[in-house]
Amino acid sequence: MQLGLGERLLGRVRETLKEQPSEDGELHLLTDQLADALSDALLIAESRGLRLREAGPCPVHETPPALRAYGMLTLPGRDLASARTARHYVRDTCRSWSLPAGTTDDLVAITGELVANALEHTDSPTVAITCALTTGTATVGVTDDGRSGGTPVASPSAGGSEAECEGGRGLLITDALATRWGTRRSGGGLTVWAEVAIEATS
Repeated sequence: MQLGLGERLLGRVRETLKEQPSEDGELHLLTDQLADALSDALLIAESRGLRLREAGPCPVHETPPALRAYGMLTLPGRDLASARTARHYVRDTCRSWSLPAGTTDDLVAITGELVANALEHTDSPTVAITCALTTGTATVGVTDDGRSGGTPVASPSAGGSEAECEGGRGLLITDALATRWGTRRSGGGLTVWAEVAIEATS
């Protein structure tokens, strides 16, 4: 029920943002960022629910992986330099979480490709990059507002040629590096997320 309410609220906020003039730039940007944060919270909740269903019933004493850390950065959606800034942000975040170099490199590469796709294929004024850390996994998400049809997206189960045709090189790289990845549309916006298993360190 709470997820359904969040979905409806997010859709209403997105529509209101498109209809209302952005005279108060700071308030408009803040509302947009709050909507992005809600979208990411819904994404994490849905992803966690899918993991629980895949794992099957668990004993009462077991709990799903807790969110250990979270970060978000909003960048200009019409500035090609945003891809480079996003990569630096994700690398710095991974280092602050003491993630292994291999995991960090994979997340940085995925981020660069997903942000480049969003910049190329949408007219979104902003692109939000999120990082989430749980025990054993790290997830990066890239969200745009879905303007101009949104980022071309291939299904995670699509074959290589179809993915290349629909989503381009970036999604092929994401499919190769991520443990799993997917997409989420909410209120007209689009999030592409990718989860990477944290490498064991000796």
